[in-house]
Amino acid sequence: RHTHLVEMHELWSENDDVNPGESEEKLDPDGLTKEQIRRLVNELMRHVCPNISFQRGKSKEIRKNLFLEVIAHCGLTNSSVYGGGDVFDIYACPEDGELPHGKTFFDHMKGLRLEEMLEMFDAAIESMVGGAQDIGLYDRPVDIAIDVTTVEYTGIGKTFSFETIADPDNDDWGARERSEVKEAIEEWDLEPIVGEDPADIKHANFDDPDKRAAAKRVRDCVQWVNGTKKQDEDIEYGFQFAAAAFAEHTCPMIYGVEPIDSRSGEELANHVSQFVERAQDLVVVDTVYMDAAYGRCSEVHNQFHYGHGFRTADRFDVEYVVKMEERKRVKREVLEERYKIDHRFEEGDTPLSIKRNYGFGDHHSGSGNAHTTLVAIGKWDKDDIEDKETDRVVFATNHQGDDPADLRRFINGYRDRWIIENGFKEVKKFLADTRSSDHRPRLFYFLFAILLFNTWMLVDRLAKKRLGMEFAGEPLIKFEVFVAAVANFMRPVD
Repeated sequence: RHTHLVEMHELWSENDDVNPGESEEKLDPDGLTKEQIRRLVNELMRHVCPNISFQRGKSKEIRKNLFLEVIAHCGLTNSSVYGGGDVFDIYACPEDGELPHGKTFFDHMKGLRLEEMLEMFDAAIESMVGGAQDIGLYDRPVDIAIDVTTVEYTGIGKTFSFETIADPDNDDWGARERSEVKEAIEEWDLEPIVGEDPADIKHANFDDPDKRAAAKRVRDCVQWVNGTKKQDEDIEYGFQFAAAAFAEHTCPMIYGVEPIDSRSGEELANHVSQFVERAQDLVVVDTVYMDAAYGRCSEVHNQFHYGHGFRTADRFDVEYVVKMEERKRVKREVLEERYKIDHRFEEGDTPLSIKRNYGFGDHHSGSGNAHTTLVAIGKWDKDDIEDKETDRVVFATNHQGDDPADLRRFINGYRDRWIIENGFKEVKKFLADTRSSDHRPRLFYFLFAILLFNTWMLVDRLAKKRLGMEFAGEPLIKFEVFVAAVANFMRPVD
């Protein structure tokens, strides 16, 4: 009722040897019983379910949380709302009757605007963070990590182009392109724009409302789909999301998500601004760690105060570290040390190269100028640096310390960014399966998977609190146990 975690005495009696509703012989002296885990999961789902709504009005034909229960089941079993929904029917209460059809789920998700989904996600996160703080988490300044993750795209729309839509029977196209474009024309009802100019299709430049609507459907259905690097989990095409996490060993939590339309400097800078502001609303922010995608943009560096310049309201007065792509100029400046540099590479305890007031940006493009400090530091898997160019990597930071040893310790904190990398891998375990080309169900599934992951982390930390254990370390409640608890025991919390 008060958006706080359930009080401890509601889960366990004051007598350490006896738990409510359980006999002594059922107790596990080294951990928690299934009943205790079930209670923890149910209480923590109260932070999620009340904040997620499909805007169904006051209809009572289907109880409020049945949709979320089915989607949770599909996420935990990596199944679709079609096949997985049928399996879930085994677990449904008899009074529920027949479950909604899979199409009904998609209709509800497609009825939500992007802004509505993100607002509901933010409300659930705020409730979760409040619950975490109730048990002593995030009680000190918190590091945050900002990264980009890719969710594999398996729907149609990967190989066809605006040109193939305009002329689907052209012999210049390969068999796969012709097959995909004809499938897309049928599925998305694109017949009105077949034969039109590709540029007009791309920009929906039509007076005819049917043609304009068809052109917009193409753009909407492949929105956020980008080609990826081959080494990116072997994903060729995928939906890409920027995400931010509390990079805390005590309790990792992904608290912010933004779909990526392009990787322009302006868009990436907006992500950083939103994520830092959101984090400051929830916790006290210490250091911001960012992936290399953000390092190349002067607009991102300009989000942070640097050096002895004036502190202005539009810049964050927090320290950051970002991995830099080793492009020609960066390589020459700090790895090769070709020009004037503040600290040169030397054998010893602090083999750093430091270039302060490194400036980049383009006045002519309007992107503005930015300044930062470049630091070349040894790779973490290298005990000895034999080649200062190949055995080191480059970071940028606004940290103003003069001591190279102190700067090295500060940069090494970037290792905590890997918490979000591991978090992404775990989140994908909670993703419901879909081949839908529509970006709205994809976003909803991703947001809901994150909330399930966060719930797992909080369940584990609350259990550790009960047993007097340290928060950090390997989860006490294993993934499989959490999955079983949610899939088998989650009940409506209306």
